[in-house]
Amino acid sequence: MANGATREAVMSAALRIVSEGGLEAMTISRLAEVSGASNGSIYHHFGSRGGVVGALYRESFAELVGAMLPALDDRPAWTVVPDLAGRFLDWVVAEPTRAEFVYRASVAGLIEENGKAEFKARVMAPLGEWFAARTARGELRPVPLWALDAVVMAPVHECARRYLADPEGFDLKAIRPEVEYAVWAIVRP
Repeated sequence: MANGATREAVMSAALRIVSEGGLEAMTISRLAEVSGASNGSIYHHFGSRGGVVGALYRESFAELVGAMLPALDDRPAWTVVPDLAGRFLDWVVAEPTRAEFVYRASVAGLIEENGKAEFKARVMAPLGEWFAARTARGELRPVPLWALDAVVMAPVHECARRYLADPEGFDLKAIRPEVEYAVWAIVRP
């Protein structure tokens, strides 16, 4: 396998393993078995099991934020902010394995803190810039960048977790307008 193909095969295998058996099931030997890569190749590309977890987390989180970025346009903030929340929920429905991985890896303490804050700040920079510009125009109340994910999107996170725990029983479409309004209510001036 070529370097890029090996990395992609390991990342795909990691998602599959996590979806079938949880984070605990993702071992280097299982990754090698499912991906077809050698143990040595996995260590070469990722350094450790934690390196695979970190790479998958960064890729998935960046994909999530990337799904939200098209909402950042010149519409009034009261339409863009709910759209951001809706796009987040759409991504969770479209990518439940990645979404569940992001939540599980975050709370399991498997993501190395070294560089995590800088990574999230870099990925979320376009959101932060949009929010800062709209705050300066008086369309939003001031919210620090760190709070965009932890505080502003809190209603989205809670509903996403409930949906992931019971996709058949938790009607995300039905509650979506309330979630979008709740996110707007947090930042409206």
